[in-house]
Amino acid sequence: MASSSTAPLLLISDNVWARQGERITAIAPGVRPLIYSGEEPFPNDVLAEVDIAFFSSDVWPERSRGMVLSIMNCSSMKWMHTFSAGVDSPFFIQVMERGVTLTNSTGATASPIAQTAILYMLALSRNVRAWFQHQDKHEWQRHEFVELDGARLAVIGMGPIGEEVARLGVALNMQVEAIRRTPTGNEPCPTYAFSELSAVLGRADWVVVALPLTPDTASLFNATTFASMKPGVHFVNVGRGELVDESALIAALQSHHVAGAALDVFATEPLPTESPLWDMPNVIITPHSSGGSAQSGLRSEDIFVENFAKYMQGEPMRNKVNK
Repeated sequence: MASSSTAPLLLISDNVWARQGERITAIAPGVRPLIYSGEEPFPNDVLAEVDIAFFSSDVWPERSRGMVLSIMNCSSMKWMHTFSAGVDSPFFIQVMERGVTLTNSTGATASPIAQTAILYMLALSRNVRAWFQHQDKHEWQRHEFVELDGARLAVIGMGPIGEEVARLGVALNMQVEAIRRTPTGNEPCPTYAFSELSAVLGRADWVVVALPLTPDTASLFNATTFASMKPGVHFVNVGRGELVDESALIAALQSHHVAGAALDVFATEPLPTESPLWDMPNVIITPHSSGGSAQSGLRSEDIFVENFAKYMQGEPMRNKVNK
């Protein structure tokens, strides 16, 4: 970590520097910004002395290639902050393997992602796709729908996103239960360890997955897991695509054991055009964008600036990622 008298070289995007430069300079008046603009990586000799890098949401995805290549060539980098909460990609793993301290923006997207998960549930419960199709055809056609009020919701994963989904589910008068690795007792609903996963899933009308991808959560939702759910369940995934065996989910949807699904993440992104999921009337697909609000990007910038102050003072930073 740096002392307050050190003038670090900071790799940062043009947009973030325009918004946060004054705050950063107030913390470290001698800070030297290496401002990333355009789409091309910096030459290696320019990057040799970079101490800190901020991989911010404004470069994703259109300008991320140049930023990623620049970061990978920062041979002296000590700390990197990322706008994302998930850090399971090889890029982040390689950064940590070089001994670089990595911090993320866990919590920055909790509100928009949780609200999007509730949107999915409302949309599926009311079959809004049918309403929109009738609207396109100028048809005055009614249909019944099921309510969320009183339905059982299982939230799998209780990080900031899962906790917010659970809180909103309680506010909608749903019967909410949750699964997390180590329950704390402070959750907004009854919460159980993973040993109770099958029991919790078996009681649920709705399942919302907000887990990170780790070796023990990969393909957690497979044919056996879906079979443990009761017929007619609805499934929502805002975690990672690799948590789900997509062939097993497709089979469960085709048999109507799973009545509907809303999916924001996929094992392969973009979702291949030949995937049967595209054409299923009981499936909602969004392009990994459930947290893509302008405000969430600004919150991640605030976390970075907060951590920058801690870094300059040699204090423990927020959201440090363990290998």
